[in-house]
Amino acid sequence: MIEIKNLRLRFPDAEEKRFTGLDITIKEKEKVLILGPSGSGKSTLLNVMGSLIPHAMEVPLKASVLNVPKNGAYVFQEPDSQFTMPSVAEELAFVLENKSAPVNGMEERIKTVLDTVGLDVDIRTTIDTLSGGMKQKLAVASALLQNAETFFLDEPTSMLDESAARNLWETVGSIWDDKTVVIVEHRVDHIWDMVDRVILMDDSGGITADGAPGQILEEQRALLDAFGVWHPYSWHRAPAPVSYDPGETLIRLEGLKITRGKRQILHADGININKGEWVTVEGGNGSGKTSFLLAIMKLIKSDGRIHYRDRNITKTSEIAGDVYPVFQNPELQFITHKVFDEVYINLELHFDKTEAMRQTGLILERMGLAPLSHLHPLEISTGQKRRLSVATAAGGVPEVIMLDEPTFGLDQNHAFRLLELFDEMVRQGTTVVMITHDEEIKKRYPSKRLMIEDGMLREKTGVENA
Repeated sequence: MIEIKNLRLRFPDAEEKRFTGLDITIKEKEKVLILGPSGSGKSTLLNVMGSLIPHAMEVPLKASVLNVPKNGAYVFQEPDSQFTMPSVAEELAFVLENKSAPVNGMEERIKTVLDTVGLDVDIRTTIDTLSGGMKQKLAVASALLQNAETFFLDEPTSMLDESAARNLWETVGSIWDDKTVVIVEHRVDHIWDMVDRVILMDDSGGITADGAPGQILEEQRALLDAFGVWHPYSWHRAPAPVSYDPGETLIRLEGLKITRGKRQILHADGININKGEWVTVEGGNGSGKTSFLLAIMKLIKSDGRIHYRDRNITKTSEIAGDVYPVFQNPELQFITHKVFDEVYINLELHFDKTEAMRQTGLILERMGLAPLSHLHPLEISTGQKRRLSVATAAGGVPEVIMLDEPTFGLDQNHAFRLLELFDEMVRQGTTVVMITHDEEIKKRYPSKRLMIEDGMLREKTGVENA
């Protein structure tokens, strides 16, 4: 059983406490889903329950009762943060070695667990060559091998396509009968009816509702919407799709080929991306979606031609500024020490100081980041980092903005706010190109859908919003 009473926690240099007297009890073998707005402390609470705070993360806390497991299996929101070995085989073998598993049969166990989570790679593959979704599957495989009595799952499906997400929950559900499972998750459609209990946190880090999933949905739906928490009926409140009128061709791909090692992973020919389009890039995990965006930016090697406004692009500097990427991991592109400065640094290139500061304030306000403007970008939550990375792009006034899973980790209010922003940008002539696994976004908003299937990038016909 997990039992915490009167939990008080403050991050170093934070102005306010994250928790002030929080009480929570989770029974043995209970399956619990923790919900709450972005920045409410869900992941922090999970880290306390999993003993990462204060043992692995030196965050001061006090509690009158702190009964938490010492050996729970964890799947982190950012899978890179839990890997310690260079290859798939070494990472999973390390887990088995720590469990004193015999060497004989270890390779077979590794192949079996990879098959269980649907990660079809050679076990000698280096982890840094895997896509974000493939890394997430590896993290889940690592947790399954630990055979712990308690699982802590922090957004385990955030980088997975719809099929992989469904399969993951089927896999976890098939082995969790005798385990305690605590989940923080935004994509709740596949999990809502599987858990025993839903705990709803508010934006101040308190627990405001606690009950069975059906009870919470019936009695607290207005509160779920007010907090921006995803639930099975969230898309009823989504921004309405509109039609777009694309203009001239900005990007044209001719014979584009991307290889990984000796294997060609993507071929695209005769693909046009036009001014004022909303384009989605779709495909399974590991199909080459992120590599496609990186190739357009000339950040990885590729063969073939990439034309921007009829110019053949050979290096990043020829396209930078006009085409702005927003990476899957937002931390990769932060370059200043303040949230405010991350947006301002781009705007000062286009406006005088007074106007640049005014525009920065407006963008941060729209993104719900104004109260955090004085903080270091690495101090804010994952969802807030995601919004900040998009805010930097909006401030750069690019012709094309290329986004890798921009709504990952966001609550419904902030996700819908981003979708409204993208709609506004497209109507003003900016081209939005986004990788997404979200089926609702795919079928509602794009004017063009690009699909990667069997290594080929093709335009998907029959777009509903075209």
